[in-house]
Amino acid sequence: MNKLLTLLFLLLSGLSFGQEEDVPFDKRLFPNQKEAFMDAVKEIKEGDYHFFDGTSSDLTLALRHYLYAQDFNPYSSVLNFKIGVCYLNSNHKFNALEHLKFAYKVNPDVDENIKFYLAQAHQLAGEFDTAIYYYQEFKDQINPNDQGQRAFINKKIQECRTGQELKESPIRVWIDNLGDSINTEYPEFSPVISADNRVLFFTGRRPDSEGGKKDQTGFHYEDVYVSKREYGGDWQTSENIGDPVNTESHDATVGLSPDGKSLLTYKGINSKNGDIFITKELEDGTWAEPVSIGDNINTKYHESSASLSFDEKTLFFVSDQPGGFGQHDIYVSYWDEEKSEWGKPYNLGPTINTEFEEKGVFFHPDNKTLYFSSNGHNNMGGLDIFKTEFNSETGEWSEPENIGYPINTPDDDIYFVVTGNERYAYYSSFREDGFGEKDIYQITFLGERKNSLLADADLMDTEFLEEESSDLATSDGTSHTDNNTDNNQNNNQNNTDNNQNNTDNNNQNNTDNNQNNTDNNQNNNTEDKNRNMIIKGHVKDCKTSSGIQANIVMVNNETGARREITSNPDGSYEVIVEAGESYAFTVSSPSYNIDSKSISTTRKDKNTERVVNFELCPPSQGSTFTLRNIYFDFDKYGLRDKSVADLNLLAQVMKENPNMIIELGGHTDTRGSSEYNEILSLNRAKVAKEYLVKKGIDPKRIYVRGYGEKEPEIPDSEIAKLQGRKAKNDAHQQNRRTVVTIIRN
Repeated sequence: MNKLLTLLFLLLSGLSFGQEEDVPFDKRLFPNQKEAFMDAVKEIKEGDYHFFDGTSSDLTLALRHYLYAQDFNPYSSVLNFKIGVCYLNSNHKFNALEHLKFAYKVNPDVDENIKFYLAQAHQLAGEFDTAIYYYQEFKDQINPNDQGQRAFINKKIQECRTGQELKESPIRVWIDNLGDSINTEYPEFSPVISADNRVLFFTGRRPDSEGGKKDQTGFHYEDVYVSKREYGGDWQTSENIGDPVNTESHDATVGLSPDGKSLLTYKGINSKNGDIFITKELEDGTWAEPVSIGDNINTKYHESSASLSFDEKTLFFVSDQPGGFGQHDIYVSYWDEEKSEWGKPYNLGPTINTEFEEKGVFFHPDNKTLYFSSNGHNNMGGLDIFKTEFNSETGEWSEPENIGYPINTPDDDIYFVVTGNERYAYYSSFREDGFGEKDIYQITFLGERKNSLLADADLMDTEFLEEESSDLATSDGTSHTDNNTDNNQNNNQNNTDNNQNNTDNNNQNNTDNNQNNTDNNQNNNTEDKNRNMIIKGHVKDCKTSSGIQANIVMVNNETGARREITSNPDGSYEVIVEAGESYAFTVSSPSYNIDSKSISTTRKDKNTERVVNFELCPPSQGSTFTLRNIYFDFDKYGLRDKSVADLNLLAQVMKENPNMIIELGGHTDTRGSSEYNEILSLNRAKVAKEYLVKKGIDPKRIYVRGYGEKEPEIPDSEIAKLQGRKAKNDAHQQNRRTVVTIIRN
């Protein structure tokens, strides 16, 4: 019996030989299945039509036809090879390996590039040793004169070695699916988040998209969706943001201002034809008509990603315009106040940009840290997420740092955004256990491992369990993804889950005590001089306790740097500050008095957040409010430059209430004689009055009085108990204040 008849006999007898034999699409093998055979061959021809065009979208279309033919005959080496290649270029890359392994096993000569594709598939699976073996085998068959291809394979081998190193030192994180309030059976991706972690926008391809159209991939056009939540609460069910942001074309999330009120979107027909637009949230909660971000940014080339600085004066964006270092590069543009447009963009240079791809840019609200995705730095495969910091003294960016495994995987990792306090991050990923084709995941950073004796207690009592415990639980009740989890291997996840959360006793017993002591000393002595903090809270009506949308002016007492923000309609606000600095906050809103506070932070403070609330009262006769940010040097009554914010707002209040008559009461600390302090406080009140008069306020509406040291807010007995000169000076400063009493309104 010849080989052909043997194969026919085995096929007709129903025996399985899928792991041993190659069954080509030969009609002689299927004499009793002519119609089904012809249908399968037709599907292969349709698939080949798209396959040999070679683009990702074409391969997606080819895959559908090939899988139909695969149902008829699953044992063709050629078909399995093509299916494997298609899967490698799809969002289901992990399915490629079994098809390519089968094709190579039954027919090692199925295609001259089979070893290259096998290497890719093993790399995606995290099997780096095997991937290196096949990459090396493939390189050996490349023409020695083809230096370009040999260099590319060398880079792939280096990626695998980087992957090995990163997997050996995973970072401590939890990675959780955001659940069915955000994710559906359809693709959800490209999340952008407000700095306070309360507003989330993302791109979805759902049936409720504007116009309901589908593109050639079979998915609906992209639309922008939004979800919100209260502090510590769950994400609300996401909704299509609707008209005018979404149109019948593709509309995708690109970037979001830290306050969540300026949204950057991508509008276009396809990946090669589109521009970046910006829309702003209106007072009634709706969104303005999106407008182009300008001709200096949008070109005839591909601008795919952008991110605004905290003050919205700096824009980082991605473009493949000519003149760059590689395919897509990262550029920066600055807002031109005179022209009211974005200025000429500048390439960030070779420290950031490579000859390969740089995408998915995100500028953190700390105004120095830039996150982006690249396959040109030390990546472990596909696009990895990197971060770099800007040195304002040298004007240079630091060498990009791979943020580590398991956030980065051998697949593409992109569109990574971080909350203001750097506790959480979000990105989209395809995983076998997800809800749909792509889902959005939350990353929780756990920080450095603690001493083994305290590890369990620290994990249960850590600060982010106190504030937002609901963020740390998966929406479907499953356990967190351990930071040793191979994102591409569910079996490995089951074997390693919770290893990072609980100390491995066996390993710990073998750890040298001296090393433990060294680690503890390092943890205790390390001071992060660039650590950020979040100051947040609410602005409320002093009588009704309802939230107020107010203007908040913040001045750095050391540098004089000024920042202005607006609280949300419910009165909530959040702002990122650098720890170790002192800040003056002044809050105002139409038809209300002023509230101001001085807030000091320390770098040694273990808390990453400080809650500071403000109360505003409607002006009424006899009411008082304190201006804490009118600063005088000790024993002097000349205004410091940074004192004008409070006085400017007071002048505004008096102009809004033209019948208001006030008393400015000056107060000093207790250093010096009581008689001298009374004169000093009166002179300080007079200086404040003179400033208000210069701002156009009738002097007859302002009475002044010096109270000296008679009414301290913090008595000397309490100041004496304070530790450190800075704390005592801050207390004395609090006593040096100006109290406004409304005599008539």
